[in-house]
Parts: sequence; structure tokens; C-alpha cells
Amino acid sequence: MSDQPSDPQSGQPSDQPSDESRSARPPLADSIRAKMEEYDVDRHLGDLASTLEGAVRQGVAKAGSLVHEHKGDIDRLLEKAVGVVDRHTDGKHADRISQVRGSLERGVDRIAEQRDAGPDKGPAAGPDAGPDAGASDVPPSNG
Repeated sequence: MSDQPSDPQSGQPSDQPSDESRSARPPLADSIRAKMEEYDVDRHLGDLASTLEGAVRQGVAKAGSLVHEHKGDIDRLLEKAVGVVDRHTDGKHADRISQVRGSLERGVDRIAEQRDAGPDKGPAAGPDAGPDAGASDVPPSNG
């Protein structure tokens, strides 16, 4: 005979646990909750979130530094791209191209502002920033 309870109407084994076995086991949610508490999952998730947040902040600061450092190259690339597109379209879309360029320049500027910026620091005010750390050696864009 099988260990599975059978369906009284069909005589076939049932996939449903019997009332006896259901009451012997705690509900699945309770078991999961107990294991989460046992392994201190909340604390580990908090630690992971904190670590990831720090890594993202470092990445954003690094990207900002690189963009700031290469702002001239980026501006030249945008100028070249605008020229090529404008020539290929015979100037038909000059207004739209100008709008897109302005949006790109503003985006690049926003990324550059993120260098070494922390929650209570301004742009480029890192711990090893010099006296003119906030001063930009890049002229403002005309977009």
C-alpha cells in the first residue's frame, strides 16, 4: 500500500496532503520567516545594499571625473558629429540638431558635476581637493 492518502471517490493517491500532515507542519510562510530570522537575512541585505550604494557612488564620481577631464574631447566630438549630420541633411534639421546637441552638453555637464561629490559636499569638494577644486578649467558651453 502507498504512503500517500487516497482520494475516497476514485481510490487514486491524492496530491493534496491530508489534514493530519498539514497540521503537523507549520505554514510555508512561517518556515521561510523563521529561516530568514535564523540567517539574519535582513542584516545581510542591508549590508549588501550599503555596499552596492557605495560602489555606485564611486562609479558615478569616477565617471564624473573622467567626463570633466575629457570635456574638451567630448565637445570636439559633438561638434564634429553635428557638422557631419548637418552636412548630410543639407541643414534641413539644423534646429533639431542644435536642440539635441544642447541636451547632450547639459547631460555631459551634469555628469561632470558628480565628480567627488558626496551627500554633504558640493562638486569637486573631495577630501583631497585643492583650494581651487571647484574652479573649472573648461570654458562653459554655449548650448
